[in-house]
Amino acid sequence: MSAPSRVFMKLGAGLLVFGLAAPASAQLAATARGGPIALRVGDAALAVSVDADTVRGDGFALRRDGARLTGTVRGGNLDLRWRRGLVTGRVGVEDVHLELSRMASEQGLQVDGELASWGTALVLSPLGITGSVGGCDYSMTVAGGQYTGWRTCQESNGGEPLDVTLSLPEQVQDLDDAEQAVLVALVLSEKGIAPTPPRATPGPGRTLEGPGAPAPGR
Repeated sequence: MSAPSRVFMKLGAGLLVFGLAAPASAQLAATARGGPIALRVGDAALAVSVDADTVRGDGFALRRDGARLTGTVRGGNLDLRWRRGLVTGRVGVEDVHLELSRMASEQGLQVDGELASWGTALVLSPLGITGSVGGCDYSMTVAGGQYTGWRTCQESNGGEPLDVTLSLPEQVQDLDDAEQAVLVALVLSEKGIAPTPPRATPGPGRTLEGPGAPAPGR
């Protein structure tokens, strides 16, 4: 069994499903004292700031209002609501339906369902973040003051594994469980840093750089 698989099994063990309470709890590690939520995948970077009533930066322009998040992400409208461990709404024209379950054996959340047409199965924990969202799989543990590890996307959505780091400010711990899960899932999805499209496979008479030599007989 691979190391990422062992980490996932450890983090995913012992889930307790119930209506999640509103008070905040440390379901994620605060890896920075201040600043934005910062994601880096390979050479690409994203920074999103969270304050008392907004989430802004790098294509995110959202308003926080109790158990609701509205605004735009990458130019598309977003309207999400949560209640008793269930997140529903839309991102652009696509539906969102996520169910949250708290881990019984240790702090952490399991997030399952669909986020903007992508299947989602994430484990969010102070120890690490593993699972899938936005067509990509993540395997990260907390090290060196941040979540760090790898992102591997489906072959049709990027393909090659890339190193990934995620830094979460202390403000994230002040959010309730559902809002923590929603924000991290959005940032890790294609709405955050979209996978690089795979390079086209050369066809007859073409190379990756452009048209090749004419086919024989032409």
